[in-house]
Order: sequence, then structure tokens, then C-alpha cells
Amino acid sequence: MLQGARSGVPSAPPPELPGPPGRLALGHVRTLRTGVGDFVSGRDTATVGESVPGSGSEPGGGRGGRGEGRRETGRTAERTPRPRREEVHKVSALSARGRLQGRPGEPGMLACRKPGMLACRKPGLRPPLLLLLPLLGPLGPCSPDTPAAAAPADDAAELEFFTERPLHLVSPAFLSFTIDANLATDPRFFTFLGSSKLRTLARGLAPAYLRFGGNKGDFLIFDPKKEPAFEERSYWLSQSNQDICKSGSIPSDVEEKLRLEWPFQEQVLLREQYQKKFTNSTYSKHSVDMLYTFASCSGLNLIFGVNALLRTTDMHWDSSNAQLLLDYCSSKNYNISWELGNEPNSFQRKAGIFINGRQLGEDFIEFRKLLGKSAFKNAKLYGPDIGQPRRNTVKMLKSYYVNGRIATKEDFLNPDILDTFISSVQKTLRIVEKIRPLKKVWLGETSSAFGGGAPFLSNTFAAGFMWLDKLGLSARMGIEVVMRQVLFGAGNYHLVDGNFEPLPDYWLSLLFKKLVGNKVLMASVKGPDRSKLRVYLHCTNTKHPRYKEGDLTLYALNLHNVTKHLELPHHLFNKQVDKYLIKPSGPDGLLSKSVQLNDQILKMVDEQTLPALTEKPLHPGSSLGMPPFSYGFFVIRNAKIAACI
Repeated sequence: MLQGARSGVPSAPPPELPGPPGRLALGHVRTLRTGVGDFVSGRDTATVGESVPGSGSEPGGGRGGRGEGRRETGRTAERTPRPRREEVHKVSALSARGRLQGRPGEPGMLACRKPGMLACRKPGLRPPLLLLLPLLGPLGPCSPDTPAAAAPADDAAELEFFTERPLHLVSPAFLSFTIDANLATDPRFFTFLGSSKLRTLARGLAPAYLRFGGNKGDFLIFDPKKEPAFEERSYWLSQSNQDICKSGSIPSDVEEKLRLEWPFQEQVLLREQYQKKFTNSTYSKHSVDMLYTFASCSGLNLIFGVNALLRTTDMHWDSSNAQLLLDYCSSKNYNISWELGNEPNSFQRKAGIFINGRQLGEDFIEFRKLLGKSAFKNAKLYGPDIGQPRRNTVKMLKSYYVNGRIATKEDFLNPDILDTFISSVQKTLRIVEKIRPLKKVWLGETSSAFGGGAPFLSNTFAAGFMWLDKLGLSARMGIEVVMRQVLFGAGNYHLVDGNFEPLPDYWLSLLFKKLVGNKVLMASVKGPDRSKLRVYLHCTNTKHPRYKEGDLTLYALNLHNVTKHLELPHHLFNKQVDKYLIKPSGPDGLLSKSVQLNDQILKMVDEQTLPALTEKPLHPGSSLGMPPFSYGFFVIRNAKIAACI
């Protein structure tokens, strides 16, 4: 759900952001207005489901930051005519030793021996970053020790940080993900969750919530007497270690067979999704065991979506099947949170059933009573979620930026499309603030394009712009948890492909997890670059062994077709910065399914081992270079920010 403005830390006034919807889940809400009537859901948190197009305009304007105090040009050399404005060009005046060269009789001044050059600075002052030179003659260094010219001023972007106090606190599981319930259409494919490689990848993103739900969830029926599929039975028989998390992977012949059949099953699932014609399927206790074991062994908290379309003749929710599921999970001492239904506002379209708000509220009350009588009396209950916002409703909002069938590469790089995320989130936050002001809001299901994602786009490097920007905006606006659709499954928007190979958004998510902490700060770009040069700021994740309290993590996206140089605020100018720059690898460019981190291709070492995510330390005082169409993270070490301590 989308989080309300309160998160346990005094909140600075949120920045005004321009800003379609994401999917919201309202969990633990006592009495909310939804559609026609009231509904009661759980106790303490509201969740928001899926998200819409993301946005990312930064507030702020003008020039300033660290550049203001370092741009003095000093005294002009004698007989040097004042250059016309259009003749001025900025170049670096720093020597290779990081200081200006003095001239005889005036230490600390730069000797410009060519006519028309400008003297630089008086002794005792910090060396200036830039000099102004008239474009009247050959451009060159003032002395043999002066390096080549820096990037033109148009490629420099000054940053402004607001670090007095956090804007929000997000959950340690802020970046979470889903497995679509359609995987249970044929329970044989649940066996994929026994893959040690897939578990290694999931474990890398912990702590996180794993939401099992989606449209198919309202067409799944639990049958505790159903026999396991051959593939499921083969997996369980092959596990000899009593500690299931240390047991072996899927038998190789079973895994190979399933992988060969998966592309055909994937087409079945996508066809059902496109046509919105769902049929009931049953799943066994063995499937529940597989799902729970996967979550538990990967360090994930499972949220299980229960079928809400089972109805009595008078249209009340038939809770008998949910009771069977609760009884079984209680007998196994499973620790699970719950969700009732998926997009109840779409029930009429996909099942010919209309449920008003009052009835839905009664259904949630009934489910809460069931939980209260079981081992799950303290479990959290989330929902309802809806696909699009309606007037006077509170919801779990699902949203995607574009239609996967018609999306283009340009859509993924369009700041206007990214900005569409803001308005839908703001609308939801206003509703939650009005009705249940202390409730948290989650984004319960989100990705780049609906309809299973955009082929050859949603699983490439280009999709990372939407994903990273949505994470940044969500945190800045106070969303407590964002759930990515999906870790693995049918379609094109997954983090891991059908061979369990991590895709670009997986590596981006892994870096986010390792580097970004849960205290959200504010950063902005000064000047006109705010739309295509998008920046976000958090306290650094201090669980990373290299970093400590007080450090800052800046993450940024460059949507320009030229390199941009980010300039830190003056008080952080001389701090050590570690760069983690992500670029596509291979000839496919933005459409590559492989990425490199600081020029090193990212790939798993083996099925049990993720690669080291190695930083590139920058020289203190360096600008933060971002090549065209790139994104990355910069950790500012020893920043000693009080809000991060």
C-alpha cells in the first residue's frame, strides 16, 4: 500500500511533485470507505497494491550548492579585455597535483602566460574549480602542469541535499517482490521453487515480503487430499537432509523436463491473462509446502492471497476453503500473513460477480475472525487491492506505466511517462490521510508494463530506468513497501528468466538492497535538468561492511544522450565517494539482458554464490560522471550526516 505521511520520524514537509496509478493494498485497516459501503480489514497497516507509471521530477531550482563558493575568478591580468558573454568558456584550472601553480612574487596565483587569459586566485583560498577563458585564440593549458579541459558547463549539474531530518522511514523490506498465483495453474511448476539457484537469487534480496497472489488467486481452490504431481513427489523424495534449507536442488532430470515444458505453459498463462478468462484450479498441501519452504529458506515473509470469489447463494464469502488452508498451515506451524482477494473491483469483469464495499467489509471481518480462532490470531491481513483508483475509495492500487503490447523503447526513457506515477500516488495518499491518517501504504504489485510486460523491453537494461525511478519516488512520497511483479514466472517483467539467470532489474534490485538504507532524505538537481537527470538520496545501508552510520547513498538516472557530471554540495565536496555505475553489456545496448557494474559484467559465480559488487573509489573532489542513458549509485563516505546516525 502507499504509506501515509507518518512513519515514526518527524516528517519534513513533502516536496511538491507533479505526477497513473499503482496498485495499493490496505492491510490492517479498521473501517474504511470503499465504493458503496464501509469495510473492516485488519489492525494496523494499510497496504497498497500495484503501481502506476513512475515519475521523478525533483523540486528546486536556480544555481547554488557547492559551486557558488568556488567560482571566483580572481583578478584579471593586465591589459586583458573583458570577454563578451558569448565568448566565455569554462575549463579546468586544477594542476595534475591538485593545486594551482604560483607565479614569481605572488604564491598561489596561476601564471597565465598567454594574452587574454584570466588570473586565478589569491593565496590561502581553495583552488577554484573553473576558469573563464575568452574564445579568441587557441585553447590550451595555462602551464604544462594544468590538465586538459573539463566537460562543458552545460554537462555539469549541481546537486542540493536536504539532510536535516528524514522525510520518511521505509521498511527494511521496502523492496519486495511477488510470485504470481498463476504458477499454481499446473502445480508441477511449483517444483521450480526447489531450485537452489533460484533460492540463492531470492536470498540476495532479503529481507523482503513475498506476495503470492494475482488474478488467478481468486480461481485457486485448496485440496488437502490431492496427491502431489510426479515432479513434486520426486523433489521431496530426493531431499535427504532433515534441514530442508540445506537439502539438494531439484533432480536434474526433473528440472530439465520442466524447463523444456515451461515455454508452452507460459503461453497458456499469458493467453488466459490477456483474455481474462480464468478457470478454477486446485492445489495440494505439497504445493503449499513448496511455496512456504522457498520463502522461509530465502529469508522472505510470505503473504498468501486467498480466494475471495467463493460465494454462498446470498453472495456472502464462503470461508470454508480458507478454513481448510488455515487448519493445514496451523498444523505445520507456518508463519504467514494473508490477503483476501485480488482486485475485487474487477470481479464482475472476470467472473460476472459484483461485490459492493459493505459486503467486502463483512468478508474481511469474517476472515479476521477465522484468523483470530487459529494459530494466526496475530497474523497480518492485507487488502483489498484495486487496479484503478475510484472516487472516495481506499485501496491497494495496482499500476503499470504502459501497455506491454504497444510499448516502445522511447516510452521507457520518457520522463513524462515516469512522472505519471506521482499523481496517482498523491491521490491515494490524500484519501488515506483523510480516512485513516496513521495507516501505512504499500505498493502491492508493480512493474513497467501491464499484460505480462513488454517483449524485448521489460526484461532489458532499459526497464531499469522505470524501476529505479519508481523506487526513488515511492520512498520520497512515503510508500513503506514496493512489491515488484514478479521474481519468476510468465511474461517479460520478471527479475529472473526461465533458466534462472538474473536479468538487469535483478542486479539493480540487488545493488539497491545492499546500498540503500531505510531513512529517506531529499536531493534535487539545480537548474533545468531535473526531468531527465533524476536523483534520490537515502542514508546508507549500514549492514554493508564497508559503510557506517552517517554515510549517504545517492542514486541517479541520466536520461540525456550526453554524459552528465553531478557536483556534490560544497560541504561534501572533498568526501570520499564510491561509485557503482550500471551500464548495458554487449552489442544490444539499452536492450541488453546483461549488465556491467563499473565495467565488470555481472554474473553468478555458481548456483550458490552471487558475485561481489565491487565499488570504484573516486578521488575526493571529483564530479560524479554519468554516461548517456545510465543509472547508478554513489556512496558518500564519512559524510557524518546527523540524520543518519
